[in-house]
Amino acid sequence: MNGLYSIKVEWSPAYECIISLYTYIYEKERKHYLLGTAWKEETKQMLPASFADELADERWEVLHRLVLLVAQSPQTQSVEEFLGWLESIPPGEIYERLAPWVETIPLNLGEIRDRSLSLLTRWNEHYFSKVDPRILENLQRSADELTVRAKETPPIDLVDHVTNGIWIEPMEDLREVVLIPQYHCAHSSVLDFYRGLATCMYPVKDAATTKPQPLLELLSITQCLADAKRLQILHCLAKKTCTLGELQKQVSLAKSTVHHHVTALRRAGLIRAHYTGSTTISYYSLREAFVERLPVLLRSFFHGPE
Repeated sequence: MNGLYSIKVEWSPAYECIISLYTYIYEKERKHYLLGTAWKEETKQMLPASFADELADERWEVLHRLVLLVAQSPQTQSVEEFLGWLESIPPGEIYERLAPWVETIPLNLGEIRDRSLSLLTRWNEHYFSKVDPRILENLQRSADELTVRAKETPPIDLVDHVTNGIWIEPMEDLREVVLIPQYHCAHSSVLDFYRGLATCMYPVKDAATTKPQPLLELLSITQCLADAKRLQILHCLAKKTCTLGELQKQVSLAKSTVHHHVTALRRAGLIRAHYTGSTTISYYSLREAFVERLPVLLRSFFHGPE
């Protein structure tokens, strides 16, 4: 079953430019991101006031379609190249490029394209073009290393490894999973399913640093373990896989509270979230690798280089 889908590794600065704008605009998940709320305020100071005000009211929800277009663009060496290509192609060609993968496509593709071009061009000018080049270099390095690793690692295990616990179940109609490294949404992954294809923008948490940061991973694990209800959830999953509803019955909490706990546990790599063809999680399981990983992180933190 592991061989039912293949892995393709992609990377381009255009991907990171798009997801960085998405991170800035999308308020709901920002508290979970490594960059935190301080990044939003610092970035806002880099933008013209009129542009910052415009973004405050923006409901830009075309991230996923743009990711598909970057994957098909012949010009992705720079953000400017991709945006120039996107501006040059007619709406009819955009439709043809999306149609094999996307079930519902808006009729006003020209307007959406023009709006996205306007936002991304100004975002690139005022923010993304000033991003530390080390971040982009490390993302490219991650993609290169993953391409090599993909030759010897089963696809389902590779996805689990880079996402720290996303488990994409093999299905007859899923042919390929595209893995794209990203920094701005770390610790989160951005996962989407299309016809026969899934894209997963996986986090590279230490892309802004010159050396590994075991403290970041150590904190996320130990903070999760310092909670009685989360330990109870882990105990349940050590016995069997569970849906969210089954876990709710076990720990006697509101469904929203249980969801909050399992989301934290998944991001820390303590449990797996199993997906079966949609972005709704089917069930959860224990990711026992963290039991062996924790002492490694402790030794690295205590005895590693300063």
